[in-house]
Amino acid sequence: MSEPDTSASAAAVPSGDAAATAAAGAPVRRGVRGVRGVRGNALAEITAFVALFVAVDLLWLDGSGYWDWSPHPFWIIVVFVATQYGSREGLIAAAVSSLALFAGYIPAQALSQDFYAYLFTLARLPLLWAVSAVLLGELRMRHIRERDQLRSQVEQARERAGTIAAAYESLNETKSQLEVRVAGQLRTVVSMYKAARAVETMEPAHVLTGAIENVKVVINPQKCSIYLLSSGELEAAIQSGWHRRDRYKRLFRDDHPLYKEVIGRARVVCVADPDDEAVLAGQGLIAGPLLNPDTGEVRGMIKIEDMGFLDLNLSTVEIFRVLCEWVGAFYANAQRYRRGQLERAVDSETQLYAEAFYPRIEQLLRAIARRAGFALSAATIVVEPPASLESTQRAAIAGALGAAVEASLRDTDLAFERAGSDCAFDVMLPLAGREQAQMVAERLLGEFTARLPRELGELPAHVDTRVVHALESTEGARG
Repeated sequence: MSEPDTSASAAAVPSGDAAATAAAGAPVRRGVRGVRGVRGNALAEITAFVALFVAVDLLWLDGSGYWDWSPHPFWIIVVFVATQYGSREGLIAAAVSSLALFAGYIPAQALSQDFYAYLFTLARLPLLWAVSAVLLGELRMRHIRERDQLRSQVEQARERAGTIAAAYESLNETKSQLEVRVAGQLRTVVSMYKAARAVETMEPAHVLTGAIENVKVVINPQKCSIYLLSSGELEAAIQSGWHRRDRYKRLFRDDHPLYKEVIGRARVVCVADPDDEAVLAGQGLIAGPLLNPDTGEVRGMIKIEDMGFLDLNLSTVEIFRVLCEWVGAFYANAQRYRRGQLERAVDSETQLYAEAFYPRIEQLLRAIARRAGFALSAATIVVEPPASLESTQRAAIAGALGAAVEASLRDTDLAFERAGSDCAFDVMLPLAGREQAQMVAERLLGEFTARLPRELGELPAHVDTRVVHALESTEGARG
């Protein structure tokens, strides 16, 4: 006889161990339903109890239906069922007990009793059982309703607590994501500034290196590359993220579809377009021309081979298009500046003649020396800096030589940058023989060493002299 799992009127209510299980949040096993919502276990308990006592009366007692017992044994089942299950089951227990009471034996009317007293004697126990079942059952029903209400409040409180905890976790996660995003945006801004500075240079190689950094910062690809036009072909110049197992082409000829679309039509192709996917043919996700927007000239291609799925969207493609034009403009300006530097006559920083003029000036002075009959010598100053020398220190060396030339050379002497080196210089010395050239070179070397910065004062340097044209009409060869 365990406590039922549901209320007597409507919903199932856990009881006993089931109630403890339900309070702990575990699933509750529903009680067995009988006829019209009456619990089957209550019916079973009533039937078993009544049958047991009737059998005992018939087999071992006198079969009088316990009329002489006070209190009657059937009070047990009526009170128990009413307090355990409620008024409905209690009334059923009273009814079954009454039937069992009158089924086997009915006491005879006494001589001193009238008919109504006899009826009251017969109806007294069933009426008391019915009244007790209603009173005790309704008390039980009130307890059940209060318990259900409290359990419902506990469940609502648990749900509210769960909702608040979930909201807190969501808010905490959102806060963490925002912190990461803000920190990432800060790093991105700093990285973009540094990458933009790398692009805004007049050295073509530095422009390409800065372009790769810009693409990595802005679009965040796993693999990207830059191709340059060379002899009518696209050749890979810079790659980022490529592995040995990757099979990306390093050379695209003019008959390749990707070359025709990117270089021929100056068009950005994206794998999201089925036609462009066939053009890319597994060689990347996005490719665009390295385009100079001022002239429309295409100088190469930027290609993204791999990136995150969520990063590939319409905004990314438009940003990539802008990057291609931006880098193309800077690369074209850097190449134009580079050509101008190669064609310049005098370096604006060192005041030395450009290396490209040295062969022509040497031939011209040699021809004049032969015709006019004067000596012509040359000196070469070589500084041997370590490999770790920075660009600013190399510029300081060139500046020191320019100052030394102005201080120690004559107006007729000419100083040139040495071809292929920024730490070696040639000086043409008209009207100077070997000895005079050696004296001028040593004086120039002394002035040069004195003007070097303190941290470069110990750099090894030497000077070599040679006679280009002697007064005896003998010619020397340039060493």
